[in-house]
Amino acid sequence: MGCLLNVLLQKKEDDQHQNNQKFQTSSQDIEKESERDLKKEQPKNTQTDNKFDDSEKNKDDLGAKNNSLDGNVDDCWVKDCQKFNYDLIKNIKEKYVNVLLFKNIQFYYNKINSKMKDSNYQDVNIYEIEGFIYLTEYDIHFNPKYKLQRGIFLINLKERKFQLNGQGEEYQGKSTFIKHIGEFKNGEYISEPKNTINDQNTNQQTKRNNQKIIIITDVTTGIQYNTQKIKRKQQVQVQNFWCKYNQLISNNDLDILKNKRWITSSIIDSYVLKLNLDSEDKYFNLKFQERQKIKRILFLPTSLTTNFGVNFDKKKAIYLLEQELLEYSQMNLEITRIYKKIGFPININNFHWYFLLFDAEVEQVQIFDSTSNFNNFQIKNQNLINTLADVLKINIILKQIHKESGKQINGYSCGYHVCNFMKFCQEQQFNNNQKDYQYDEKHIIQILQKIIAKD
Repeated sequence: MGCLLNVLLQKKEDDQHQNNQKFQTSSQDIEKESERDLKKEQPKNTQTDNKFDDSEKNKDDLGAKNNSLDGNVDDCWVKDCQKFNYDLIKNIKEKYVNVLLFKNIQFYYNKINSKMKDSNYQDVNIYEIEGFIYLTEYDIHFNPKYKLQRGIFLINLKERKFQLNGQGEEYQGKSTFIKHIGEFKNGEYISEPKNTINDQNTNQQTKRNNQKIIIITDVTTGIQYNTQKIKRKQQVQVQNFWCKYNQLISNNDLDILKNKRWITSSIIDSYVLKLNLDSEDKYFNLKFQERQKIKRILFLPTSLTTNFGVNFDKKKAIYLLEQELLEYSQMNLEITRIYKKIGFPININNFHWYFLLFDAEVEQVQIFDSTSNFNNFQIKNQNLINTLADVLKINIILKQIHKESGKQINGYSCGYHVCNFMKFCQEQQFNNNQKDYQYDEKHIIQILQKIIAKD
């Protein structure tokens, strides 16, 4: 009985010991499990910290991206300009530091505001840029119509669209006089007030068109007495004058060419514009790399230097050049950034034509004179040459008579020689001076007749 009691007591102690061990084991397991859970949670906390770090990093990256946004947009802009065959000139020391060039387009700007995709063509970029646009359109007779605007533009380089949107200004033709100021949409002024200038012009035109013709008749016979006078008046109004290449042309100009007489400024200036348009068209039809080799030439009309008068100075020359070259006034007339050669047909005292060719690269001016008396003209026109060089910012270290001068053999053809020489210079910019000069009077007269002919 005592043994049984001892066994039972011993068993109870053993059970209690086992329970204690189980409890200890259970506690240890809980602790270990807690540690395991803690370790499991630790990576989560670390991951959260990493996410926080990534977020900060993303902010930094975004900031860096924003800082480099202008650079990226500028790169796209430059690539698009080359892709769609524009010329881009930078670092102009004026209000606008850049100018974009294409046929009949000059766009001045400082920086690009933004870039977006065209809704119709995802491969085409639309740029928002604040600047100044100088657009020229020509009618079927090559008479210009100008559009000058300032403000914020939406630009599609592929389609040659420069559309003024928002607040802006539009100028009256080729001038510095403001025509519209206010809100624009898709390039057009959207306010409705009537333009007084246009209304006045329309009213004046209407009055001219509505002028009455007086008919005198015999009351007994009904015969009209003044028929011939009316016919003559109507003929004068209808057939004597027409406008072509921005010049007022008459039957007299055609008679001059037909009879080989001394040619007028209207004929020469028509040819000047024709040559400039042909040059621009041919130049921008070349690929970007090919264009870099071309030393472009610009011809200026005879009316420019004629308007200088006899007593002129630099101030007057600058004023007249700014009016003539208004599209380049935004770059302070630094046209040698675009054209390496500038040509001037010059009239002396309304009896002789000669030609000045300024070359900015070699710093020289060549005097082309078809007569043998050019030494006297050279002395007389030192002031003109020096003033033009000064205004155009061309340093002249050499003045020389062109080797093809002095070949005129009659008293009327100085103007034909000038036109023929201008044609030669215009072709040379694309032929890389590979052709020799030849005077072909018959051919140049045919060209001039075709240019000024009434269609």
